[in-house]
Amino acid sequence: MLRAKTLSSSTFLLAAVALAACGGSKPATGPSGAPTASPDAGAPASSSASRPLPALGPLPPMATMPPPGVAGSKKAKTKTDAALGTCAGAIPRAKDPEGLVKKVGEACASASKGAKPKPLGAPFKGQQADSAPHAEHKLRVDAGKCYRAYFATDEGARDVVVVARDSAGDIIAESPGPALPSDGTMCFTSADEITLLVSVGAGKASYVVQAWSD
Repeated sequence: MLRAKTLSSSTFLLAAVALAACGGSKPATGPSGAPTASPDAGAPASSSASRPLPALGPLPPMATMPPPGVAGSKKAKTKTDAALGTCAGAIPRAKDPEGLVKKVGEACASASKGAKPKPLGAPFKGQQADSAPHAEHKLRVDAGKCYRAYFATDEGARDVVVVARDSAGDIIAESPGPALPSDGTMCFTSADEITLLVSVGAGKASYVVQAWSD
């Protein structure tokens, strides 16, 4: 009886070894019954949502602001004068615009604390309406000189704006009247040909623009 049990045990052991050699064994499982990864198995691919975002590069530098007194032009600077800020008044309209421009120019010349400015040739004259493009007038300026323009319309216009641009197209100054600049002068570091642009915002009128210089 003992011999029969021993043979049966030996037979079972040989069958188990043969089964293992043929790959019939089951994969090892963890405590929860799930297959465990073998040591040489690759790591599972991580989700793209869990990947860190790439670091942002440095931000570009902020644009530098122009120095005080510069209104965009590299050829001229505006020079503030408190006396010139009050001598021209505030109304750029009159029945006689040429007479008003002459009166304002003379009053501001008397108020100037520096060299007494003088009118430059004949004034520019024209007609302008809010439905028309702006009018343009060219003016030659010299290096080291300061300039100011006085302007007015007749009573047909309710508002007017004059802009000074250098030959590069950059704005030197602008004003709703009756003086440009409204509180000082335009001083040039180089000779240039500037443009005075006259635009009527409402209505239709005749206008006069007179440039003065020291």
